[in-house]
Amino acid sequence: MNIFALEKFDDEGHKCTFYTVRLEDARYSETDKFFIKYAKSKKLKKRFQELAVFLTKKIGNEWGALEEFFRFENKAQALPPPGEHVIDELTINYAGFPLRLYCLRMSDSLVVLFNGAEKTSSTAQGGMTSMAFHEANNFATRITKALQDGDIYITSSQREFLTFNHSQEIFL
Repeated sequence: MNIFALEKFDDEGHKCTFYTVRLEDARYSETDKFFIKYAKSKKLKKRFQELAVFLTKKIGNEWGALEEFFRFENKAQALPPPGEHVIDELTINYAGFPLRLYCLRMSDSLVVLFNGAEKTSSTAQGGMTSMAFHEANNFATRITKALQDGDIYITSSQREFLTFNHSQEIFL
């Protein structure tokens, strides 16, 4: 796999900071590619907007990245969660939701977003999600290994990655 940058995507939420990955020579991050594609989709624009609001409002500002908000996809996770969930006074129901946005949930306050696709198969490994699923798991493996090896670490605020020499510029 190519070298990629681990960079902030959105750190304006009160509860959660979002990072993304951008391949070394790419113009857009993997998450930007997902947002650009589905924000313009006639078929899925409304569903994309629902997911974007869930991400920025519920996870970013109100609740944080609670485990219940994610579906587990091997070494990575995906949004939205399957089925219906009740958390305190919040009820969410994404049964049959047509999009998947892959990610790596580090904590309630830190998530790395990857790319995603339209869900067209009964498994993440099949259909249109296949490539995004495999890439997300590769990114997740490399980020996890960099953390284990001490190449990067999560700051004490639990909202930021830094390199071993305290740099915000991270290439893996």
